[in-house]
Amino acid sequence: MKKYWLLLSVVFCAVFTAYSQEFAPVKQTGVNDKTSIGLGAGLDYGGFGGSILVYPQRNIGFFAGAGYAIAGMGFNAGAKLRFATDKPISRIAPYLLAMYGYNVGIAITNMKEYNKFFYGPTFGFGIDYKSRPSSRGYWSLALLLPIRNPDYKAYLDDLKTNHSVVFKNDFSPVGISIGYRFILN
Repeated sequence: MKKYWLLLSVVFCAVFTAYSQEFAPVKQTGVNDKTSIGLGAGLDYGGFGGSILVYPQRNIGFFAGAGYAIAGMGFNAGAKLRFATDKPISRIAPYLLAMYGYNVGIAITNMKEYNKFFYGPTFGFGIDYKSRPSSRGYWSLALLLPIRNPDYKAYLDDLKTNHSVVFKNDFSPVGISIGYRFILN
């Protein structure tokens, strides 16, 4: 568990150090997304899927994602707080996010009737990276911390005890998200 917190701390420091130095500063060109769609992998994309993101205010956006999550269709919705300013912008913009939706998906091979999702909040931070300031799209990367409902452990124990299911791995305490966002307006 300590190695995950160490990794989380290192990434957090690297992102905000890069942002504060504003490497590769450029003049703003007016291409700020108010609405975008994204394709990617991670909880905010519903697993392997897509999402829509709308910014009613420059720094605060709301999103919904849906996708294939191995145990079935996964859904999440939440808010994104990005750190954008009117100053010359960097190609990297850090953000925080909070969402609610599935954060545990249990899929049993050849026993689909036991596939199940568990829902709860997830928090995270990440960066949006634009290769060019005038680009109509950008990469979005995030490190996510799901707050998991303890009921999933009881369900795992039930599957092991009463249905002879053998699990080969455990759930990671952190998750990642990577996707590409297309700016609509």
